[in-house]
Amino acid sequence: MRISPALRRVSILFILLAVLVFAAFLWFKPLLNIGTGYAAKHACSCHFLQGRELEEISKHDLNFSVLGMVGLEATDNEVRGSFLGLTDRRAVYREGVGCTLINDEDKPLAEVLGAAAGAKKVKGAVVEGPASLAKAMDFGMAPVPGGGARGLVVMQDGKVIAERYADGYDQNTPLLGWSMTKTLTALTLGNTIKTLLAPGASADKVVTLKGLFPSVWTDSARQQITLADLLHMNSGLSWNEGYGNLSDATIMLHEMPDMAFYAASAPAAAPRNTTWNYSSGSTNILAQFINQPSRVGTFAEQYRKLFKDVAPSLLIEPSQAGLPVGSSYGWATARDWANLGQFMLQDGIWNGDTLLPPGWVDYLRQPAAGSEGVYGAHTWLPGPDMPSLPKDAYMMRGFQDQRVFVIPSHRMVIARLGHGVDQSTDFEGLVTLALQSRAKSPQ
Repeated sequence: MRISPALRRVSILFILLAVLVFAAFLWFKPLLNIGTGYAAKHACSCHFLQGRELEEISKHDLNFSVLGMVGLEATDNEVRGSFLGLTDRRAVYREGVGCTLINDEDKPLAEVLGAAAGAKKVKGAVVEGPASLAKAMDFGMAPVPGGGARGLVVMQDGKVIAERYADGYDQNTPLLGWSMTKTLTALTLGNTIKTLLAPGASADKVVTLKGLFPSVWTDSARQQITLADLLHMNSGLSWNEGYGNLSDATIMLHEMPDMAFYAASAPAAAPRNTTWNYSSGSTNILAQFINQPSRVGTFAEQYRKLFKDVAPSLLIEPSQAGLPVGSSYGWATARDWANLGQFMLQDGIWNGDTLLPPGWVDYLRQPAAGSEGVYGAHTWLPGPDMPSLPKDAYMMRGFQDQRVFVIPSHRMVIARLGHGVDQSTDFEGLVTLALQSRAKSPQ
């Protein structure tokens, strides 16, 4: 049978198109796999920890990129996500542990040593607050692109003086802090160091400890990395923290069963303490250092013991390898996030007990080399984006505008948690209004 020239051209074009489509699929599949993993993990946590329905989660939390196209299905203990049948991911829920994304179906889901979380229910009504704070609270709860605040708490002198919640949320709803969890990891490291210190010894000497992972860091450059370097994001390790694409951060969170090992395997790209490079990997390396049960207990055991009275609702969800993801997956009520800020304001003292080495919080506020003065040791400092913020203030910060502001000169803590386009919230306006209202009110 003779094929006409026109049919031959159509056939060649069809084959070329098919090859291009297949090549595009191979190119985008890793991104689709990561996106589907994000959707499955986040939906699992919101469904089981917050009690929300999958359709509502998809509409209000997966409302960016192509995440809203991920189909979700829940069973008794897991959520599965599928992107048009091209990628399939699942996250598993365990009581007292939270949700874990399965990044390797051939590896087991490790037990979390020390897991026993459970939010303490808060009794009593929401604190409406004085009329003088109403304008600030209205401003803080106003919609932002992609969503808005879900919990807003103002504390002064260690007491909640005003709080607001979005519809469907209240003072008992756990809220995701994203990278605010990094600061909690640094505080937990302070607990580790306090346990290891000899009487009268200074924590400053421990943070300069080198040779942290001799079996992995066999080269001379990484052997020189200290705890202080990791805390200040000055390790020199190669790391790309980009989101929305294939990066070290997105691969670690959505592809790696052992996130800390992946981060620690990064090569040295620069000598230690010469460059500042924000890195979720550095935090998970610190979490692995903390996680030494033969020393003072696992990471989970330590953070639960440290924060059990400060923030009883706190839960840091683990990786598939069983290590709490200290960079990203901390959940707590808005009140408990505010309490954690108050704990820092009180230099690690709670109910009269000194839980951290004296001066540890001051150490976390020391500016990191190369950060232009806006970053300390896993703690953010005032920057040019908030010129009115008092100079003694510091903060926890997380993706999608999670913030806990600690303002010692005003004896105030402001916690804002929600969902929206990252860096779209006017925190300058919120904090300014809150401080102005308190300055005009009787103390």
